[in-house]
Amino acid sequence: MHLPAFAAVEAGLFAGQGLDVEYVPSANAPEAVAAGDADFALTSAVHVLAGQTQAGGRLPVRFVATLHQRNPIVGVVREDSGRRRPEDLAGARAARWNIPWFAREYAGAIRHMGLKAPVLIDAPGGLDEALGSGAVEVLPMWMDDTTPARIQGMVLHHHGEEIPIRAIPLDVPVYSTGLIAADHVPLDVVTRMRDALAGGHELQREEPEPGLAGFRRHFPAVSEEHARVNWALYEPNAFDGGGPGSMNAGRWEDTIPYTAETHGLSTLPAERVYRPELLTPALGQSAAGPVVR
Repeated sequence: MHLPAFAAVEAGLFAGQGLDVEYVPSANAPEAVAAGDADFALTSAVHVLAGQTQAGGRLPVRFVATLHQRNPIVGVVREDSGRRRPEDLAGARAARWNIPWFAREYAGAIRHMGLKAPVLIDAPGGLDEALGSGAVEVLPMWMDDTTPARIQGMVLHHHGEEIPIRAIPLDVPVYSTGLIAADHVPLDVVTRMRDALAGGHELQREEPEPGLAGFRRHFPAVSEEHARVNWALYEPNAFDGGGPGSMNAGRWEDTIPYTAETHGLSTLPAERVYRPELLTPALGQSAAGPVVR
């Protein structure tokens, strides 16, 4: 998700829009933007709704572009389980691992599809152990986060044995991640930032080397192979429908209540979640973790 932002830097797309961009670290992107530590950030809808819920809808931060055009939640299962379709996941035992957010996302997607709720089981001993031993039947995660297993040929390791696995997408048509901006940032600056990120997506798709180089200078511990595979998993979700950066009211109308119900948050008025003036085709179609200022 972050490669296009680095591609935009390397290719001078931000500079071409008259923007001087600096990346700064943050543990909580919406809070960093609200506090004035950054003007923009890449984050997910659930984090913005959580921040707005805590602030009573007064957080001065809203979405100005979307990146994941569809929810990338998947259930990872053993290949020998015989499970192939979302319907095969109904009522299955699913791991609630050290990031419980994924278990909630998974359970929400299962409920949205009208399937029998999963049985959530804590898996403190590790995901490979949980799925390999049969303690759980499903590992909830985002498709983008299956990268290590993809690099290993989609296998998990259990007591020295390599066990083939597969990812079953639940494919819920709601937004997941995007670009947020502080409310004080002028509309013309927001649109230039959005357009540069959209161009970064196109550039990363056509010429991946500059973005990869820029990303790895900031995150040298991430291998190039990991980054390439991760981008290949992210790309289809980003270019679905309107493409990177585009937002439409209809999908937001589905996203807000879906995310609120899934994570037990307030269902907020649309104008407190995103800037309506940025909707497609209001300004046309154009166009992630680090934050930028």
